[in-house]
Amino acid sequence: MLDECGVQLMDKVIRLGGHSAPRTMVPKAASGGGIVVPIHNWLKKNGVQFRNRSQVIDLLMQDGKVTGVLINCDYNWKDGTSKKEQRIGSRGGVVVATGGWGQDKDFIKTTMPVYSLLECTSQPGATAEMLKALLKSGCLPSMLDMYQLGPWASPDEKGAGPGSFFADYAFAEGMAVNPKTGRRFMNELADRRTRADAELNVLSESTPDKINYPVVFCGEKTTEHAEGFQAAYRDKTVFRYETLADLAKAYDIPLKALQQQVNEYNKIVAGTQKDPFAKPLDVKQPLKAPFYAMRLTPKLHYCMDGIAVNPRSEVLSTTTLAPIPGLYAAGEVTGGVHGMDRLGGCSSVDCMVFGLEAGRNAAAYLKAQGN
Repeated sequence: MLDECGVQLMDKVIRLGGHSAPRTMVPKAASGGGIVVPIHNWLKKNGVQFRNRSQVIDLLMQDGKVTGVLINCDYNWKDGTSKKEQRIGSRGGVVVATGGWGQDKDFIKTTMPVYSLLECTSQPGATAEMLKALLKSGCLPSMLDMYQLGPWASPDEKGAGPGSFFADYAFAEGMAVNPKTGRRFMNELADRRTRADAELNVLSESTPDKINYPVVFCGEKTTEHAEGFQAAYRDKTVFRYETLADLAKAYDIPLKALQQQVNEYNKIVAGTQKDPFAKPLDVKQPLKAPFYAMRLTPKLHYCMDGIAVNPRSEVLSTTTLAPIPGLYAAGEVTGGVHGMDRLGGCSSVDCMVFGLEAGRNAAAYLKAQGN
């Protein structure tokens, strides 16, 4: 499907956090847009209509079946105004693919209050209106207190910028340290929940006059093939240090402890010392000057929660626990698909696999209605 739509992928496979092996492919554009834009263009070319500035506010139902949606036309998300309401009917059902609501602080406060204080990597429109409409229509909720934090995020860029891409390479070929101790504190390629919790522990050592941000750094060899490096370096999320002493001074890290940690890490890379954190080393890159470093802080990244679906992407009813006729969902708006946490890259697979299921089964539903 991706080939047919013109999606171009890099000719390499990498390991993202939590995976047991390298299995992730990256678009040449190194962003989600590298997948979404070609698909969007293919759909337009093949007659699919897109209605921008249309806010869905409710599902239309008749005799327990979903028959369409109610929308606000010409909706302005900045001030919440619109020109009129419009009912749009559907003979083949409705597929909901509205994503997550990580920017909806009021909703998150009701289920995971402490996370509402975190910055979110999603775009500003990632709010919970559609989720609330689904819940109001009797859709079964799943894990509404579960959210994923991105451990590769930085306080020195907004959301998840190019530094977040670079951090994955720095994690794989470098190391993360606690500035107070100069020591590693986690497996840099563990799952996102494990790493985010470890970073929060480091941040808990902050004082009223100084936040103890974890630091990840790598050598120059890594920057030669790391996506996001050039932009992150340009935007001053990533900094270069000619010596380890320079790096230690910049982040107020005890130099002697840091030097000992680098020596130990290089022995791990050389295979002469066992890694206490058991990080997999697909690329055995020793750490040597010059160094490139960035500060870390977990940010709310993904809604593990949502509405419940079955393997056919059919949305389940709260009262009957059976599929609601004519209603399908795919992607982040669904809950429980990944469990309590999600491995890097798997949201794209989720969207495409369950998107295909939703489309095929909605088409079958249309045919079954005699249309």
